[in-house]
Amino acid sequence: MTTPTETKTILEVYDPAMCCSTGVCGPDVDDALADFANDMKWLKTQGIEVKRYNLGQEPEQFKMCVPVLTRLQKEGSEVLPIILVNGEMVSEGGYPDRTTLIEWAGLIGSNGTVEERKPKADQAEIPLYNEKVNILVAIGSAVASGSDSILRDMFAKGKEAGISQDDMAKAMQSGLNVRQVPLSDIIETANELLGIPSNGCAPGSGCC
Repeated sequence: MTTPTETKTILEVYDPAMCCSTGVCGPDVDDALADFANDMKWLKTQGIEVKRYNLGQEPEQFKMCVPVLTRLQKEGSEVLPIILVNGEMVSEGGYPDRTTLIEWAGLIGSNGTVEERKPKADQAEIPLYNEKVNILVAIGSAVASGSDSILRDMFAKGKEAGISQDDMAKAMQSGLNVRQVPLSDIIETANELLGIPSNGCAPGSGCC
């Protein structure tokens, strides 16, 4: 008899530009934001992995998520917040209540009631951020910022730390994705001004 594998639910929130990571700050706190922040804390206690990104503080995350970037480019920041569950966009333009979040997280049992999940005492939390992750993040950032010296230094440190070349290549690709977004945007604008069909070619490059 095989035991079914429990799949972890990941909920990602792409917030508009706010003064802090949750928007619950300052003298006039928005009740909806405060309730949502509390709901996010509660979901974490139920084993749901919650990730929140602030447009004002973490614009790179928005550029790296294709569905979110597409909606922003088409409709502007009015579509925020955008919420994804396991990579699928489920909401935009507002913060849902706890009942809706419970449904998205799959916490409704077969009897129609909320299934509270209590963390097991013998399951220690495994830290995700370590030296190797730090090096990979630095490699991606070096590529995104165009820093040749930092990239060489971090690549050497990555080899010393035993990081595979494939993992470092993926980190570099993430940096390239971030770097290419503004470049492709300016190329498209330049072609539009010149009346040239936009196909990714730089004006005057001769590749068209």
